[in-house]
Amino acid sequence: MTEEQKIEAQKQKRMFSIFAARMFEQRVLQAYREKVAQERQQQLLRELEDEDKLSKEREAKKQTQNQKKKDKKKY
Repeated sequence: MTEEQKIEAQKQKRMFSIFAARMFEQRVLQAYREKVAQERQQQLLRELEDEDKLSKEREAKKQTQNQKKKDKKKY
């Protein structure tokens, strides 16, 4: 190999390394974004479930109080 060919081979290796590093970076970034999106979705679902549970508890408490009022009126 001539000196020129060696330099060209080094350039090609460097270009390939940069390309491979960028591809790896993109994969890692995409995986991170997906994980963050999934965590946010899970958090939102937990919040919705908590809100629904609280709403049901309030409704049950309201019904209990209404029943107690009806029972008091009967007596």
